Amino acid sequence: MSRILRLACILSLVVLGGLVVLPDPARAEERLGVVVLHGKNGAPDKHIIEVVRVLRNVGCLVAAPELPWSRKRHFDVTYQQALVEIGMAVQDLRLQGATRVALVGHSLGANAALAYAASRGGIAALVLIAPSHDPERHRDVFIADVHKAREMLNTGRGRERSLFMDLNQGKDYDLSTTAEVYLSYNDPEGAAVMPHSAAQINPAVPILWVVGSNDSLSRLGRYYAFEKAPRHPKSRYEEILADHLTAPAASAPMVAEWLRELMQ
Repeated sequence: MSRILRLACILSLVVLGGLVVLPDPARAEERLGVVVLHGKNGAPDKHIIEVVRVLRNVGCLVAAPELPWSRKRHFDVTYQQALVEIGMAVQDLRLQGATRVALVGHSLGANAALAYAASRGGIAALVLIAPSHDPERHRDVFIADVHKAREMLNTGRGRERSLFMDLNQGKDYDLSTTAEVYLSYNDPEGAAVMPHSAAQINPAVPILWVVGSNDSLSRLGRYYAFEKAPRHPKSRYEEILADHLTAPAASAPMVAEWLRELMQ
């Protein structure tokens, strides 16, 4: 059939009200981007480094930003600003070609990953490794310094630096930061409360929640926050042989396999 005759046939179908279905263009190959978030007083090259290495080896685009709670930055901006920084890392992966983006967090990084997904869209999956930082559970521990921070805010001294008590793996220490920053992380009614964040997760977002059997936080179990999230058929709660700091490396192969299965 000549080119002119083929064109005439197509035009005839249009005139007669027929539907011409042209072949879809080939779908671009999907590429998973993963933002990996380190824990309190950590760094991208510390406890999460094995997770980053394994994910890159299986072909993921990976970003591992240094977050405000790193040992170097030492809580230099608020929790809300930290979520903005996570969003910037997500956007950067999309600009690099990621068609879907997942968040993998450890400890306080897992807490923030959960809060980010609860308050913003566009996240394909969540991996939360040894999630921690529980201001509502430690309400009595933080209450004096929470009141101090609120008083400073109310009297116009919210950006004034002072010493506040904080916890890391159950041990208290003096944290030098501003009242505004301290309260954003430790308000028992604030954005860092994990059960509240879990309840706000989009039902379409699957969660892999990993705890170490030798981590004291494992005693909280699945009902503390994991079960508060909407049920997804691919969500999993896993307990592995690890402590709080070794959980990322111990779970890295599981994390990579779970994310790979989601992309299929």
